[in-house]
Amino acid sequence: GEGQGDFGEGEELPENTTDAELGSAPDGYLANSCRNGGYCVMAGYLIVAGKGGAVGMESINGGNVGYYNHMMSAAYHRCGGSNCVLITNPRGFRSQSRFHIHYRHMNGHGSHLKSRMEKAACSKDGWVKGGFPCHGKAKHYSSFPGVFSAAMGAGSISSAGVSVWPGSCGHGVIVLVSYHCSIEHSIAIIPPTKHHYNYWR
Repeated sequence: GEGQGDFGEGEELPENTTDAELGSAPDGYLANSCRNGGYCVMAGYLIVAGKGGAVGMESINGGNVGYYNHMMSAAYHRCGGSNCVLITNPRGFRSQSRFHIHYRHMNGHGSHLKSRMEKAACSKDGWVKGGFPCHGKAKHYSSFPGVFSAAMGAGSISSAGVSVWPGSCGHGVIVLVSYHCSIEHSIAIIPPTKHHYNYWR
């Protein structure tokens, strides 16, 4: 099995927070909610970093990437089916200054995008472009990789968002690196709330 290593335990926080409450949460809410040095599982769809220096994608570098890979593995263990997508938003397209990963189910647009990526990437070895959103690059991995280490192979990820698509190409995952915009709300099912246009990203 996967050990916790030096990354700390994952702490399951009570699932009494809803999308609606998170949608109106001020910046700092995640940082104040998770300070354990590892990560926390929140609201049934988020992995939240428990380290103060983990602000966002721009915080990841070669020296600390293992910590972030570990959190993406935790998201995958909670939503690893072919209807799942694991998402980080890039700098400038998030409302919380604490690194977090969404694990969600795909919507119809997400399923269509996954099919397009599979056609482009399943039989290729390297990163491919195919008119994907946000000038994205996709790559298929036959088994679950260290996702952020893998994403660095596409170039700098400091202004990127990374999404992971389990159960791609019949096995393995596709990693999509997207630049300077967020695809979260177009590909994932976000439960309806009373804050229809104030989703937390």
